[in-house]
Amino acid sequence: MGVKAQGLAEVNPYLRWYSRVVWFGAFANLAFCLTAWFAPERILKLLRLRQTSNNVWLRNVGMLLVNLSLFNAVAALDPHRYPLFAWSVPVARLIAGIFFRQVSLGPLQESTERPRAFIPLMVFDFTMAILGSALLWAGRPRSKKYERSVDSG
Repeated sequence: MGVKAQGLAEVNPYLRWYSRVVWFGAFANLAFCLTAWFAPERILKLLRLRQTSNNVWLRNVGMLLVNLSLFNAVAALDPHRYPLFAWSVPVARLIAGIFFRQVSLGPLQESTERPRAFIPLMVFDFTMAILGSALLWAGRPRSKKYERSVDSG
């Protein structure tokens, strides 16, 4: 069976690891988002935020993370076939990491009563962005011209 029939992620170890990292992140998101959607008080307690009965915003975050996880699944299934989705995953993680950094460490600290509670989310998203980007870059397809110049040099 040729490379084309097997799928690039099956033969490219970097893309195989990229898929694993993305699946791990998607399942972590799902654990968070399903809890936020159906038991938001648990998330508020975990982050040591003030309990409130007006938690539709947190439930909405849960719903949006379900949608995001669907796009992550497409990227994890075949990152070579869907490069836009594949690169969107680390970019989205980077954006989330920047947001959580602003909220927890930046001048927007006054935006919540317990900003340091978001530091683990910041670390998780930055780590996922770095891992995903590095694995995608290492697993990118090389042109024949590039391979010849590396082999002869």
